[in-house]
Amino acid sequence: RRVVLVRERAAGTEDIARATSAAVARLTAAHAGNDPGPGPVRLVGLFPIDLEEVVDVAVALEPPRTDWETAARTARQAAGEVDVLPGGRFARATHVGPYDQMALTVHAVLAWCAERRQTARGPIREVYVSDPAVTCPEELVTHVMIGMEEQS
Repeated sequence: RRVVLVRERAAGTEDIARATSAAVARLTAAHAGNDPGPGPVRLVGLFPIDLEEVVDVAVALEPPRTDWETAARTARQAAGEVDVLPGGRFARATHVGPYDQMALTVHAVLAWCAERRQTARGPIREVYVSDPAVTCPEELVTHVMIGMEEQS
């Protein structure tokens, strides 16, 4: 999927929420100012599997239409880039609840992969289904997706 992608650096795991929110704000502000057209946008958070002291996070915006000239303008205004999220095989679970409890679902999906001797590959994808501006935290729906190495 072609997306507009912005990156933020978090100063550790306790800073991931701030970095993610900053990336979302940059993307949505730039997108709103560029004639977003009809239809919803899809936001996808991208996080490394192995967290370190400094964590590079990214947020991708999948526009509702494929006007890539507008997407490129959005990327420039958000200090981002147009990129491609690769496909492949994924383990997926649906998380219902606050974002600060997402790690529980991520760990469950990673455990499922390990139990089946599937090698997980990053980044971890969080596909945000609900709009946190109009949905209470206990009802937020997010798909957690972890890529799996192709078996030869």
